Amino acid sequence: MPFLSIYFTEYLGVPVAMFGIFLAVTLIAGIWISLLIGRRSDLGLNRKNIYLISTLCSAVAYSGYLLIEDFTILFIFMTIFTALGAPGMPQLFAISREAVKKSNFTDYSFANSTLRSAFSLGFITGPLIGTLLIAGLGFKGIFSGTIGVFLLVALLIFLFLKSNSNLERTNDQMKVKSFRLGQNPKILLPFLILILMYTAHWTSSLNTALFITNNLGGSTSDVGLVSSICAALEIPFMIMLGILSSKYSNRILMMSGAIIGGAYYLIIIISGAMWQMLAAQILLAVFVAVISAIGISYIQDLLPSMPGYASTLYSNSSTIGRLIGSLVGGGLASVLGYRYSFIFCFILIFISIIMLVVSGRYSENETQKLA
Repeated sequence: MPFLSIYFTEYLGVPVAMFGIFLAVTLIAGIWISLLIGRRSDLGLNRKNIYLISTLCSAVAYSGYLLIEDFTILFIFMTIFTALGAPGMPQLFAISREAVKKSNFTDYSFANSTLRSAFSLGFITGPLIGTLLIAGLGFKGIFSGTIGVFLLVALLIFLFLKSNSNLERTNDQMKVKSFRLGQNPKILLPFLILILMYTAHWTSSLNTALFITNNLGGSTSDVGLVSSICAALEIPFMIMLGILSSKYSNRILMMSGAIIGGAYYLIIIISGAMWQMLAAQILLAVFVAVISAIGISYIQDLLPSMPGYASTLYSNSSTIGRLIGSLVGGGLASVLGYRYSFIFCFILIFISIIMLVVSGRYSENETQKLA
């Protein structure tokens, strides 16, 4: 993923604005397909088959980079197959939720935190492997490697993942059919909270490197150091949050994470030295760990009979936040400057905290009836 912008702008000669449109369209298509499949998976579709097909579609999607050099054809091809591959990640979390339930291990948050820490490990190792592949084999090497990873995952799914076709869903199906997100503030509010938090995160991620080099006088080495500190701390913090989730509610942990995230953005707004940015990465790592590890349990616990749809809502909140953050963050930085983009992030977190307080008015019993 970090190399796609280079491939499109330098190899295919696509303008940066058009590359942004490409990302936006593929993300929106993936959101729509994920919601469509997520609800139907809770009505009895076999999750193993959905996950397997989605993974194979992702492999097919990346083969487009090897076979197609015309941007228009590639645009259509990638929109179709990346959208079909989008349900993969939310279905993985739904499968894990059902596996934990069947094992009589009730600490869902700890299981989700462990799974999210594996994703973070992938985010750390993936770009490193990609750097080696692109240095040795070029873009064909990195795209072939990505296809190989998806095919390996598909093989593991086929050989080892158990089918859920024997699950009894007669009672739950009525709840799934009657559920409407827009008519349900108890679920809509947490969904919007996660969108705001992810928008803040992606806005800051987009502008952090340029803020360091332009406002703080840092170097590219400083940018790499900042990213490494945050990434390295995320995994242990996720595991710690999984342990804390057995003592505190997900809403309390989300609120704590939001407050810490707000403190991070406030420090960046007033920062004038590189050491302040480096020290603040501890706060950012906690904030990212909360929205990544606790966020999905926050939604899943509100919809216990709809793990596929709940996981899809979480995944889509991240995708929508990424989309809005990329578009708005770049615009704010170009018009007002990089520091003001962090003020925007702080405002989003402040609104999130207010919404979390409001969401506390709804009792757990009412939420269970809704689910």
